[in-house]
Amino acid sequence: MNRLLNNNKTLLFNTRNQISFNRYYIRAPFDESLIKSSFDPKNVELNKYKFWEDHGLFKPKENKNGEKFSMVLPPPNVTGSLHIGHSLTTTIQDSLVRYNRMLGKEVVWIPGLDHSGIATQVAVEKQLLVKEKKTRYDLGREKFLEKVFEWTEIYSKNINNQLRITGSSLDWSRSVFTLDQQRNNAVQEAFIRLFNMGLIYRSTRLVNWCPQLQSVISDIEIDHQQIEKPTSIKLKSRVKSIEVGVIYDVAYQIDNSDSSMEQLKDLIVSTTRPETIFGDTGIAIHPEDERYKSYHGRFAVHPFTQKRIPIVLDPILVDKTLGTGVVKITPGHDFNDYQCGTRHSLEFINIMNSNGTLNENTIPEFNGVDRLDARPLVIKKLEEKGLYHGKKPHPTTLSICSRSGDLLEPILKPQWYVDCKAMASRSVGYVEKDEIKIVPESFKENWFRWLNNIQDWCISRQLWWGNPIPAYLIIENNLRATDNNDGNNSIINGMSLVNEKWVVAKTEEEAAEIAIKNYNLKKGEFTLEKDQDVLDTWFSSGLFPISSLGWPNEKESIDFKKYFPLDVMETGSDILFFWVARMVMLCSTLVPESPIPFNSILLHPMIRDSQGRKMSKSLGNVIDPLNVINGITLKELKDNVLSSNLTDKEKSIATKGLDKEFPQGIPQCGTDSLRLSLSQYPINGKDINLDINKIIGIRLFCNKLWNASKLVLSNCNNIESIKPITMYYNGNTEPFDYNSITLIDKWILTRLSKLIESSNSNFNSFNLSTISQSLYSFFQYDFCDLYLECIKVELNRNNESSKMVLINVLDTYLRLLHPFMPFITEDIWQRLPRASQMESLNCEQTISIMVSEYPTTNYKYHKQYLQDEAKIEKEISLFQSVLHATRAQRSLLTIHDKTKVNVTLHVDADSFRDKFNINLLNTFEQLKDSFEKIANASLVISGQIISQNQINESNGKITTIADGLQIQIEFDSNENNQFLNPAQSQQSQQQSQQALQSKITKLESFINDLEKTINSQDFKQRVPLKVQEQKIDKLNKYKIELNELLNRK
Repeated sequence: MNRLLNNNKTLLFNTRNQISFNRYYIRAPFDESLIKSSFDPKNVELNKYKFWEDHGLFKPKENKNGEKFSMVLPPPNVTGSLHIGHSLTTTIQDSLVRYNRMLGKEVVWIPGLDHSGIATQVAVEKQLLVKEKKTRYDLGREKFLEKVFEWTEIYSKNINNQLRITGSSLDWSRSVFTLDQQRNNAVQEAFIRLFNMGLIYRSTRLVNWCPQLQSVISDIEIDHQQIEKPTSIKLKSRVKSIEVGVIYDVAYQIDNSDSSMEQLKDLIVSTTRPETIFGDTGIAIHPEDERYKSYHGRFAVHPFTQKRIPIVLDPILVDKTLGTGVVKITPGHDFNDYQCGTRHSLEFINIMNSNGTLNENTIPEFNGVDRLDARPLVIKKLEEKGLYHGKKPHPTTLSICSRSGDLLEPILKPQWYVDCKAMASRSVGYVEKDEIKIVPESFKENWFRWLNNIQDWCISRQLWWGNPIPAYLIIENNLRATDNNDGNNSIINGMSLVNEKWVVAKTEEEAAEIAIKNYNLKKGEFTLEKDQDVLDTWFSSGLFPISSLGWPNEKESIDFKKYFPLDVMETGSDILFFWVARMVMLCSTLVPESPIPFNSILLHPMIRDSQGRKMSKSLGNVIDPLNVINGITLKELKDNVLSSNLTDKEKSIATKGLDKEFPQGIPQCGTDSLRLSLSQYPINGKDINLDINKIIGIRLFCNKLWNASKLVLSNCNNIESIKPITMYYNGNTEPFDYNSITLIDKWILTRLSKLIESSNSNFNSFNLSTISQSLYSFFQYDFCDLYLECIKVELNRNNESSKMVLINVLDTYLRLLHPFMPFITEDIWQRLPRASQMESLNCEQTISIMVSEYPTTNYKYHKQYLQDEAKIEKEISLFQSVLHATRAQRSLLTIHDKTKVNVTLHVDADSFRDKFNINLLNTFEQLKDSFEKIANASLVISGQIISQNQINESNGKITTIADGLQIQIEFDSNENNQFLNPAQSQQSQQQSQQALQSKITKLESFINDLEKTINSQDFKQRVPLKVQEQKIDKLNKYKIELNELLNRK
């Protein structure tokens, strides 16, 4: 047989009839010689993903019971490569997918990529500027879009390759892109339907505008920077620095032209943005502010235009206790002022062009001046007029575009909006009625708060890259009404004075027919102009659950009929509103016959660096999952930064960040280590501060799993001549006689069965971190540290029953672990002897562990393994306590590991029989050989309990473990001293006392903490009784141990 087993080996039997066969059947590839060497993740992962994909194992297989499980991968942005946050997403999702696939369900997991309009356009523009010194305007729209498509082609391959390397078992035959023909058609159809339903409309309102990008910006693309004191900052978009964190006092003169009225003094207003003064159309005071009673109904004079502007009374905008209690109103450039202007029917004036320069609604000398450059010029002019009263420190929050680094400006712009109120109300109802479940439940409050206070959604963007808006402006008699993008039209109450006529359709021909019908026009009387804007990326993403399954052709789509609604929508908690809520709103509106797009929403926290900072390329703390998997030197990390599109300043900061975050680079950890470490972070916790050392620690766990499996395989290489591996398979046959196996075998079966129960239960409740941690603990502490050490005695005796337990436990554990660590489990599982078990297993299930059966409690003998759980657990717990006490004594008495000790176990057998119904003498007789091997001891079991006086006189050689259980240790000090070096021998007594005191201190601390926990009301009310009992039992053990140590001082 070749050492590399792969798909060249063919089945020699009929899978339906399951007749005769031999070992030459299709199996996932592995190199048989590798088991002789140390663990190498690169070799273990080699070719496995390709085998899975080539054999169609990621595609859904029909389930005879009709059970299905469907998910979509939140489409990554095609802006570069995946970061560690994406790896958390795919780890969680792939674990769920693999689990459900192993349960035999018909599983589909659909991959996709998001065109990410603004992020991708900015990335390509940046590259274009760095490499070719050109802007998109130099290329023109068509040529620029060609560049973007070239970019997406490159980076989509990179992203998909990363997904494959991280083991994501996606059905690639169903892969989609939010700008492919099918998805674009879905977006166009959705826009048209929503428009015809009256849910999409056009309006001129205040928006967050990025002058650098000349586009509306979504809230999620805004970085809010808090400035506490006067500071000079440099924006990425500007050469010059600007001063922020200050507020300017400006005087407004009162119109005292009517001599019959009281002649009033100037009003002092404070502003952080004096350049917006040209757009001021009112002054606000509080109606109950006694200082300004005489100003009610009066007018102020604009310092530059000399226009009379009203002084209005507004208790909402004005806090009379802050500043002077007087506020200038700029409705066209401030969101609060916008609302105030609407309440008082003030004039709305736009003073900025799209590029952030001031327009003709200012005075001529300011036309074309950038608004930030205009700030000091405005101050100078006010000084000349005697109206500037100085500046002072003032905490300020800056809104900065995360894409361009420019300071955002509130500007009046005509845009397309979605009326969200009814959709949001329905979405609240789905969660209130538990028709959609949110995990963790704590995010329900956010869901309700956001949706109950929702504003209409601006969905148009002034970009070139994105889904085009299927809307056409009607131009009658060659007279085109402008949209007031840069013009000087005033806007009243948020509505444009220009009476625009729009029609919505997929083609210009359809649009013309609608225009004729709806506006009673005739051919030749009008022309149509296509809207050049594109849709917000979140609009197309919001359709993803239905568009990825074939909508709007849902009646013809087999996938839509079979897999909609989805079972789970898993994503980051930071986009619960921006994406998840919008999916529910849009999909429930567009598919009213099946309004719920998914049954459960599973949210994970954000990943930050080890210092708790948000990961950013410019900080040098972004972790590429491939660098963790393959390893990378610090120099290579720096080289990657230096060759990136970052500015020189950003590169300098980033390389310094790398020195601090990864001083030794990142060692090779492998995919499985990355996945298991990420899965152990609780999803219901706060943001994750990722520590690379945790991943390195899991790499050591992989090594332990590899070496332990080598030990099992080396001792069970002839297992085929005994019985097949059938434990926890649906065949329901038991591979050994339970009544004839050893106590330690029964204990590991009990532990394994409990692990199976908790794993299935926690998968159903999406508590993946508990499963992952339990799997780690079981193998590390139960299987390796105790069971393997004990069972070695039985293996040396060639106990075939114990061998069968051992190999079956390993097989079962690998299947439990597989959803989290797919590569190493596949490799080891393929090495298990299974040719003679083919009659009991379906052949398709033996091709790969990923299509084998996940262990469940349905197994016929599951309950049998738990029938004596309490008794077995108590016996082994006492055995472990004796081991622990023996090791503690060795440490305290400075007994070398090579020194064999004589241990006498004093047992009050009747006491344990009465209390726990166990024969403790028999227990230790069964485990005597194992104890002696593990502890390097000679064990004598006595039925006599030692008196307290004898304990006190024993000089620390007698320890009480529990009531009725003591150990006494004797050793040859001369022999021991031979193993100790002279320095150790001389200092042994001193070290012993130091170790004793250290342990006493630790125990006192443990006892104090446990008592606080146990005595707290929260613990008594919320913690299960069984867990409470375990804690109390642990406390009593600590107290007994402390008493023993104190007696030795």
